[in-house]
Amino acid sequence: MRDCYCTVNLDQEEVFRTKIVEKSLCPFYGEDFYCEIPRSFRHLSFYIFDRDVFRRDSIIGKVAILKEDLQKYHNRDTWFQLQHVDADSEVQGKVHLELRLSEVITDTGVICHKLATRVLECQGLPIVNGQCDPYATVTLAGPYRSEVKKTKVKKKTNNPQFDEVFYFEITRPSSYSKKSHFEIEDADEVDKMEIRVDLWNASNLKFGDEFLGELRLPLKFLRQSSCYEAWYFLQPRVNGNKTLKPDDLGSLRLNVVYTEDHVFLPEHYNPLRDLLLKSADVEPVSASTAHILGEACREKQEAAIPLVRLFLHYGKIVPFISAIANAEIKRTQDPNTIFRGNSLTSKCIDETMKLAGKHYLQVTLKPIIDEICQLHKPCEIDPVKLKDADNLENNR
Repeated sequence: MRDCYCTVNLDQEEVFRTKIVEKSLCPFYGEDFYCEIPRSFRHLSFYIFDRDVFRRDSIIGKVAILKEDLQKYHNRDTWFQLQHVDADSEVQGKVHLELRLSEVITDTGVICHKLATRVLECQGLPIVNGQCDPYATVTLAGPYRSEVKKTKVKKKTNNPQFDEVFYFEITRPSSYSKKSHFEIEDADEVDKMEIRVDLWNASNLKFGDEFLGELRLPLKFLRQSSCYEAWYFLQPRVNGNKTLKPDDLGSLRLNVVYTEDHVFLPEHYNPLRDLLLKSADVEPVSASTAHILGEACREKQEAAIPLVRLFLHYGKIVPFISAIANAEIKRTQDPNTIFRGNSLTSKCIDETMKLAGKHYLQVTLKPIIDEICQLHKPCEIDPVKLKDADNLENNR
């Protein structure tokens, strides 16, 4: 049996951790986690850990969902096979690369083709064992050849600036012709070649340098353009020695809801803002912009939060709530049901109390509640719940 917990990660940054489910091979967590994502990311990852009797954690497996694939699984239960995790599969960061294919005519009138590979910089490389001293190796690999070159080591940075150029001879010299490099005689051989850029962390440990990620680019795409420059995400190392099958590790059931809000410049919202702020003066208020938008939302809380914040910011929350509250009172038939339902008025009042009353409660009540919790003194003042040894006056 295992004592397992699950973590939620943006790339390799942990943002949530579930409770530990003890002594189970089929743990059920049933936990919800909501967060706003403040930065760009590649993978939404879930790691399953096992905690042993010595409180040491070992990783069982992971599920990594690409950002662009999140919509495929939006708001539906899905079982994902756990994938094996090792040092070579945990990569992050990206590399800025420029490739340029050119013709060189020798003094004897023959032509050869050379590839210039410029490693400009990297961003967001992982920090390994508290340090990151990265360097890159650039390899031209083909069916019958492999040529490797190496950049300088950049100390204490995970955003290294290399800006180094390496030259590789692509084809053997041949008789000069007027053919461009898009029609070179060894095109089939070039199509089988690739440039591989590997990032490493220079280590003083006896186990050698740590692998940070790689990039593989086939040269055939240079047929469309002799010069190509772009940022590339680093990928895990190609490893054919994995012995674990994905289904050996189990599976994880997830329900992921992912939404994106696109925020424009303020001037795009000015006409809507002006209409909303006039809502309290519209007769009847049910014809106002704020009321129409609020009633259009199935969950009134979704409308109440932005509306209350807008009116609070401009000092117009009291007129607005007064207007919609008066309208609700007039159309209510049974006084016992007033402000009880999922109405825009009730949700706006709730949200206003949260925003306006939170600071007041913290100032007035928090010190007293903290004192009660820290001293562990009896404070029961309900006569029905008092025990025989309790003293009502002392508790007061």
